[in-house]
Amino acid sequence: MPFGYFVLKSLSVVCALSLILSFPLRAQEFDFDYFFEGLEVREDFPTPDQIMGFSPGDWHPNHSQVEHFLTFLADNSDRIVKKEMGRSHENRPISALVISTPNNHDRLEELRECHLASIDPGAYSCEEGAFNPLVLYQAYTSHGNEPSGTGAALLYAWYLAAAPDAVAAELLDSTIIILDACMNPDGYDRFVSWVNSRRSVYSQVVDPADDEFNEPWPRSRTNHYWFDLNRDWLPVQHPESVGKIRMFQKWKPNVLTDHHEMGSNATYFFQPGVPSRTNPMTPEINQELTAAIGEFHAAALDDLRVPYYTKERFDDYYYGKGSTYPDIQGCVGILFEQASSRGHVQQTIHGKLTFAETIRNQLITSFSTLEAALELKKELQDYQSEFFREAVAEAKNQSFDGYRIEAGSDPYRAYQLVKMMLTHNIEVHKGIENDREFYYIPLGQPRYSLVRTIFETVDEFPDSLFYDVSTWTMSMAFGLEAIEVGQSEVEEFLEKPLTFDHYRFEGCFEEIPLSEVGYVFRWNDFLAPSLLYHLQEKGIKAKVAFAPFSVKTVGGDKNFGYGSILILPGIQSVDGGELHRILTDLSSRVGLRIHAVESGLSLSGIDLGSPSFRMVDQPKILMVTGEGVNSNKAGEIWYYFDRHLGIPVTRVRTGRLGGIRLSDYNVVIIPSLRDFPGGSSFGGELNNFLRDGNTLIVEGSASRWASRNNLSRVEHSGLESRPDTVRSYSEIAAAYGALSVGGSILRARADLTHPLFFGYENEEFFVFKRKRWTISSPANHLAAPLRYTDDPLASGYLHKRHLEPLKNAPSIAVGSLGRGRVIHLSDGTFFRGYWYGTAHILANAVFFGNSIHGRATY
Repeated sequence: MPFGYFVLKSLSVVCALSLILSFPLRAQEFDFDYFFEGLEVREDFPTPDQIMGFSPGDWHPNHSQVEHFLTFLADNSDRIVKKEMGRSHENRPISALVISTPNNHDRLEELRECHLASIDPGAYSCEEGAFNPLVLYQAYTSHGNEPSGTGAALLYAWYLAAAPDAVAAELLDSTIIILDACMNPDGYDRFVSWVNSRRSVYSQVVDPADDEFNEPWPRSRTNHYWFDLNRDWLPVQHPESVGKIRMFQKWKPNVLTDHHEMGSNATYFFQPGVPSRTNPMTPEINQELTAAIGEFHAAALDDLRVPYYTKERFDDYYYGKGSTYPDIQGCVGILFEQASSRGHVQQTIHGKLTFAETIRNQLITSFSTLEAALELKKELQDYQSEFFREAVAEAKNQSFDGYRIEAGSDPYRAYQLVKMMLTHNIEVHKGIENDREFYYIPLGQPRYSLVRTIFETVDEFPDSLFYDVSTWTMSMAFGLEAIEVGQSEVEEFLEKPLTFDHYRFEGCFEEIPLSEVGYVFRWNDFLAPSLLYHLQEKGIKAKVAFAPFSVKTVGGDKNFGYGSILILPGIQSVDGGELHRILTDLSSRVGLRIHAVESGLSLSGIDLGSPSFRMVDQPKILMVTGEGVNSNKAGEIWYYFDRHLGIPVTRVRTGRLGGIRLSDYNVVIIPSLRDFPGGSSFGGELNNFLRDGNTLIVEGSASRWASRNNLSRVEHSGLESRPDTVRSYSEIAAAYGALSVGGSILRARADLTHPLFFGYENEEFFVFKRKRWTISSPANHLAAPLRYTDDPLASGYLHKRHLEPLKNAPSIAVGSLGRGRVIHLSDGTFFRGYWYGTAHILANAVFFGNSIHGRATY
């Protein structure tokens, strides 16, 4: 071939290479020094990019790839053991790595016992030759769209696996590390799917307006049900939380770190937080140790020339957050917040911020945590031991010995409260007195401080600003009374302590005798709506009692209250035998007791054929979701119906409402929202929906939206939002922030004869308020069946200027339009998925809302 051919061919290759090299490469070579400058690793151990298939920061690894990486490390390093702590709602594994030396792994249980013996010597002992190890719990990515934590966790674990033996021995000989690489698998995968699928591969788009950096509703901060898992460490209502809390309680770490992200234009934060906003129950030495550890973070970040700050914005008050939960248990909890790239590379006020840089910064503070903990090992261990000694001593000085909780007529709520406490390894006893079941929680136990924060009410605060809520009294949340008692009052009735692994909900199901007359079940059980719905799903017709009555049943004379459900065999489309089979099957699954009636003639009150028994329509529920709607509040509603009751809710995004036939539904729920985007005409469609006799439930700020759109005549009043004076420019935030209503528990009183309160036995309620407005009192007092009392503050911070306008103001109001009803739930009913005490109101609104009398509306 002629020489010129080779010249042209070579030129074409050069041109092609030049063209390719003019664009960013799809994959970057792993830059070891960028992440691990000055460190050494074994040359025979595969590098992160070889394990993952791409370099850290080049792409976001999905959760399956994260699991693969963790499994590879565990399979190829004798320093690492992988544990599955549970499964997420979407059935993803929730994994932790236990990292130490091979010798420590061989006697891991001995070391754990020895560590716990320093806290609770009465329950644990230290075997000969064992020692009390330093225990670190390093946790990452509680919020799914804060992925740098997971990226750092993978590299941190990789280094501990790949480090030379001498280095590993120095770091791990006396240390156990629990590494929780991804606390929110479902939210994390939702985020990764979004940013990876919208990354520009051959060009670099850094504009913050790009789709890559702007997720659609509900975004991926939250878990499957749109809950913020970093508010669930104390309530533990989700499997992701249960898994990590069980691991925490199993090991009782000395230090827990919680890695997060914040706005892209921020820098880097690590604790201590705002000093004046530390919970008074947290010992001062805890904050001193936090500050001492912080010096190591500062030095590490200074070396990288990374700007940072401390003691601002974030606080250590609410014990339901990851960095604060440890502080009440002899552990030092530390929050990290890294400016987020929210994708791969984003332009910020500080320049281009890469995903790799965010990973590196979180990695360096992972190392500085380990370095600090090793340096301060004695101080940390002494603090933990002393914390628990002082807790036990403080418990002995109280004027009572423990709390008694009556199981009452709704065992499910009591079960959920007890299960929550057992998750935290709190000692709980079951007792039976005169055939009545109760629970006893002694103060004299190592977890005294946890017991105290769960049950106590608070009305004094070191500051008037809060990053989150100011109170969380769990007995009030669950609608149960916690009675202070001496142990001598209850000890003869107590059984052995309950255990987490063996505690199960038993319910109150009993075999149902056959009846030709009728069957009745009470509505006071949390799960009664589930039973009713699933009976209706089987085609069973049911009626609800609008008056109390007493009847003769096969089991004796029984009294039934408002809301009791009546099943009449004579009006069903199935024969008596099939009806009995359906009732038995469903009530046994739910755990409820159904009574067989012997006569339709009541002993007192209404007879079974009375018009005061009204037919209950099966609810067909549509819930509005999407842009403009508060996803957390929508998640609470969805979670209540789906997880607890098994009742389907059709979720429709705001942008799709125009294509939906509302005539297919009889209940519409609108969670708290800002407004419908694009000036939706949905209000007009709801007008027709209501005039047809259906029910609209508006929660939170959706209440005001309904009134603005002429769907209800309910009016609203704002609470004071402007301070009288602001003494200086520097006090603006504090003065205005003091008038926020960030989360307080208010007393309220209900009309128990009203359909919204069927099934309740106590007219006193505790509602959780976070809104700086109220419903205005109507001229017709019957339209406001739940009002705050004249002494409304039960627990938490509330500005004194807010107390007077809240006195006797409505929390719930009912409006009407045509034959329809608009139910205004201004405070919501199932706050963060654990406010069991008011959740039943929502079911009542769904099942009985259209039965509310027109003369009891606004």
